[in-house]
Amino acid sequence: MKLSELLNIVLVVVLIFVLIRYNVKEANGEVNEASVVNSVAVMDSLHVKKSVGKRPFLFPMPVGVIGSYDSVGTPNIMSASWIGIVNSNPMSIGVSLRPATHTYNNVMRNKAFTVNIANEKLIEYVDWVGHYSGKDVNKFDVLPLTPVKSELVNAPYVHEFPVVLECKVVRTTNLGKHTHFVGQIMDVKVDTAIFKADKKFVDINKLRPVMTGHGSGYFGIGENLGRGGKVYQRLGITPDF
Repeated sequence: MKLSELLNIVLVVVLIFVLIRYNVKEANGEVNEASVVNSVAVMDSLHVKKSVGKRPFLFPMPVGVIGSYDSVGTPNIMSASWIGIVNSNPMSIGVSLRPATHTYNNVMRNKAFTVNIANEKLIEYVDWVGHYSGKDVNKFDVLPLTPVKSELVNAPYVHEFPVVLECKVVRTTNLGKHTHFVGQIMDVKVDTAIFKADKKFVDINKLRPVMTGHGSGYFGIGENLGRGGKVYQRLGITPDF
């Protein structure tokens, strides 16, 4: 165990001990200003920062499975986590791929791709298609997944995945090690079973999407922390302007 990790554990233990003592004293009416200051000091010590250099530390990161066709029309899929919505009008998504990948050449050639969003039950397939290359194996011949040809773009999507975005490439930018593809979303297909009652929005608790944490493996969703536009009200801070 690294020294920094050991120190963090010690600090957490100390914090827990201090908070327990604080709660006991508060219950007994023994809390004073000094004890409050000491508790704050311990909490501040947990936020000591250490520089780790240039790293892609954005937590968490989504996991999408990119669908494409090769030069002879063989469907292929690969996992990618450097993806995200980049524009609202026209609705667009960005995907960064390395030229060494089979998918890169497919997308460059066909100017199209799909983004297939998995749920927790499909996580083994997500990991599998990210581990093996379409240069070496036809993934749909090996896995119990079904490719479906999009009617809107020259790319396949996966029937078993609950959410599918069909995209037409509108911009390509060489960024260095990766090339960034901007795909205009031509349509989104969603399993009806995961809609909310209004049939307009996806119920994330029914979808159960997956994400990754840079070397920490895959994760599912946690508890709902509140509705956007409402959570901030817990602060009780109203600007005077």
